[in-house]
Amino acid sequence: MNRALNNKTWIKGLTMECPHGIPVSDCPLNGLRSLPISEANRVINEMNDEQVNAYMKTHRKCYNHRVKSQTV
Repeated sequence: MNRALNNKTWIKGLTMECPHGIPVSDCPLNGLRSLPISEANRVINEMNDEQVNAYMKTHRKCYNHRVKSQTV
């Protein structure tokens, strides 16, 4: 499985639920979360590598920030 396809799979999972339970209000995945699953999957499948990488970069940054905030 190539990296972009693997990341699309991650994004699909992240649209189902935020790993922290409640997503931050400015999470770019909120727009996908509000769509029906079939529509969100279609949008994700049509993303190019740059878009996929941007979503993953944003997710990793947010996730790491929230983990650090909980342990401080």
